[in-house]
Amino acid sequence: MKRAMAMVGLTLALSGCGESGQISEVLIGGKVIGTPPFQLPGPMYALKASPDRTAPNGTAWAFEPASWKPKGWSLWVTSNVYSAYVAPKNDQSYLRNGFGRAESAIERSAQESLFLGAVSRWTKANKVALEINFLGYDAAPLPGNWAHPSKGYFLTHKHSPCDKAFRLCVNNYFASPVLRQPESGRLAFKDWIAPFLVMPDDESSMGKRYVIAAQGGQENADSPFFDWWPTMVFLVNPEGSVVRAWLPQKNDRATANRVKYAIITEMGGKYAGLKVTDDDPNPGVPAHAYYGKDYIHAITEKMVGNQ
Repeated sequence: MKRAMAMVGLTLALSGCGESGQISEVLIGGKVIGTPPFQLPGPMYALKASPDRTAPNGTAWAFEPASWKPKGWSLWVTSNVYSAYVAPKNDQSYLRNGFGRAESAIERSAQESLFLGAVSRWTKANKVALEINFLGYDAAPLPGNWAHPSKGYFLTHKHSPCDKAFRLCVNNYFASPVLRQPESGRLAFKDWIAPFLVMPDDESSMGKRYVIAAQGGQENADSPFFDWWPTMVFLVNPEGSVVRAWLPQKNDRATANRVKYAIITEMGGKYAGLKVTDDDPNPGVPAHAYYGKDYIHAITEKMVGNQ
């Protein structure tokens, strides 16, 4: 009943957004089958800054052990932060199989800043009680070596409007590295995203299934499909269950407006009457990034090779 009332409120709230004044599940996207729990794929760390006169710009950055439990609604923007690979296995021949060419790590970070900025501005303006977390799920470069001269400076980028480590737009900047292949006691990428790749067994998902099959399919963990590590976004309820999951691998990329519509629909209550206007900025997250060598090591190897 609560969900039905939220949908009614959503229809009324969007009376100025398009000719029909209605919003569909297709437009919101991120549909989840069942109530899968939100899981961290590995040990959890939080990126912290500390004053350091010897560090670039006077600030040192390091990951510290952390933990998290749901205290209310949360939005998770999960990202392959550091990879320099432009295609699965960095083999551009795969780009003929429906994979898109990945932009650089710094370009992806800039897109994420625009997305987070749009969502953050709207939630703050409307006083939405939503915890926004950024999570890097690939392995951070130079782990445990914070004596490096950069003092962790390259662990995060600085982009408008969110600034370095997205500090103006998120509550937390976490890391929780996932494994590419299964290992005892740890989640592999294939298993981590499996609950969110479940699709209805009907004509509505036939196209997506065909594309995934052409990209290697989901059966084998070695499939190039599981080298596709894009920015994925999850809306998590206070019980810790994922109610929306936007995965570019399903041609279902998160945009700022999709997230806003999902907040109105899923959180409902006093948020059911919130408005999303046609002129709201609607940036999306990066759709393409791949498992592979981080850009810091890639640059270092290239410099050494050119000597």
